[in-house]
Amino acid sequence: MIAIVDYKMGNLASVKKALAALHYDAIITSDPGVIGSADGVILPGVGAFAPAMANLKAAGLDVAVKQACASGKPFLGICLGMQLLFDGSEEGAGEGSLIEGLGIIPGTVKKFPADATTGNGLKVPQMGWNSLTDCRGSIFNDGDYVYFVHSFYCDPADETVSAAKTEYGIRYCCAVEKDNIFATQFHPEKSGEVGLAILAKFARRTRS
Repeated sequence: MIAIVDYKMGNLASVKKALAALHYDAIITSDPGVIGSADGVILPGVGAFAPAMANLKAAGLDVAVKQACASGKPFLGICLGMQLLFDGSEEGAGEGSLIEGLGIIPGTVKKFPADATTGNGLKVPQMGWNSLTDCRGSIFNDGDYVYFVHSFYCDPADETVSAAKTEYGIRYCCAVEKDNIFATQFHPEKSGEVGLAILAKFARRTRS
């Protein structure tokens, strides 16, 4: 069984529906005990960084997520769920400061630079389809065409955890893989057959 973490910020039903289409049992839960006993864990998310962290902490789910990541069981962060794994985010923070994240993946979440985006006629948020490049992760492939909706991007401190990149004004890391931990800035559950294939590769690990 795969636990989908409910912290009142997520694209939960779409993730559960995608897993059901792949014939995997999943439960949407805010119970740390259920998360701890699951075969795999998914942290989805749509929304702002600071309220998301506040919700996780209020429900004790920050601890549950850290424990799941440390347990060795397959873990997947999606969109905001990827960003929350990092040390901190510029979103909602004062100049030169960060909103603290979970600190599982060293690095920061940054705003797209205006000279690279709006200066080149690109709108923020990035909304739409883009191709993956520089894929080194075990569940991603160069050329995978996937769906993005976000205004901030992840900048890992260690380049070796970058599992895929894409380009939107700048070339940036849009997926990470570190041991049992996977995360995507894009939405595999909204990315058609390609996205389902990525989810299937992750979900199969919960049965090994």
